[in-house]
Amino acid sequence: MHIKQIKEGYTIDAGAPMPTILSNEHQIYLIFYVSMVNPDWNGPRINERTESDERFVTIKFDRYAQFKFGNPNDEAISGHPLYKFGLQPYSVQKVVESEWIKELTKMNSIHPYHNNEQFTKYQHFIFFFHDTCFEIVAEGYSIEQSEELTLKDEIQRVVKFL
Repeated sequence: MHIKQIKEGYTIDAGAPMPTILSNEHQIYLIFYVSMVNPDWNGPRINERTESDERFVTIKFDRYAQFKFGNPNDEAISGHPLYKFGLQPYSVQKVVESEWIKELTKMNSIHPYHNNEQFTKYQHFIFFFHDTCFEIVAEGYSIEQSEELTLKDEIQRVVKFL
């Protein structure tokens, strides 16, 4: 097992990404703020987010098996069981040869129509934020970015799909 860093076209906001989860039993959306550095920022003053520089990303997961959300935060990351494999805060990561997927496969193996091949499609992703960690086993994800909507508007847009 090892951790693979995934580089996307954004950086998770290290201060207050405010991850929001919206889901039903078939799909799940993860919405969070991404870093947007103000070119006029001089360093000594606090760089507060304003409505004009709110930038967020919406991640859509289809066909997920299970997810976890909560502890640890960035200060307790070394307590996460995958830390020794290279888990990093403020990043998107994939767990290669995930024990979690193996556990889900074993758990489902008593089903009369169980097929191991069904579980080979799953991947284990970790989105590590400032105060929380989001882990999911899903077939994959797609990224939706919007610079025209506010976070509130985006949440209302996504709810229509659930």
